[in-house]
Amino acid sequence: MRKFVLSLMAVLGFAGTSAFAQTSLSEAVAAGNKVFVQIVNDNEYPIPADEVADVIREFSNAGQWTAVETAEEADFILRVETRKKVVFNSPRTWMTPSVLDKESNVLWKGDKIKADATMFNGYKATNTCIRKVIENSFYKDLFKKAGRSVPVIE
Repeated sequence: MRKFVLSLMAVLGFAGTSAFAQTSLSEAVAAGNKVFVQIVNDNEYPIPADEVADVIREFSNAGQWTAVETAEEADFILRVETRKKVVFNSPRTWMTPSVLDKESNVLWKGDKIKADATMFNGYKATNTCIRKVIENSFYKDLFKKAGRSVPVIE
């Protein structure tokens, strides 16, 4: 009987922790919140500063968040690990987004997204990667897990 009670308490404790984490993610990424976009650039193959500005602007617009200059001002941190490299004469960009709370605890981590520069996207691998992250990571994963309504993708 004692083992059953201890098992039941462990299961209920885990369920309570999962519900708490879900609430934290929901509260963090709510529309109207302040976001600090932290770009973690690959040392060997960083993305240029003008493309970093595009990342910050597009991601904050997609989430209906207000971008702020410091992590202390923000409701949450959107960490974006980036890498840009030329592969077979074609620029390629990788991005991996994650949502952190103010204590740097990871609330959500998206998949690594890759985009190549082609004539179909105007040879802009970073902009294509940004769009893919918004559509695949934010709309199809992050917002659903956070209980937010997903915008219609046109």
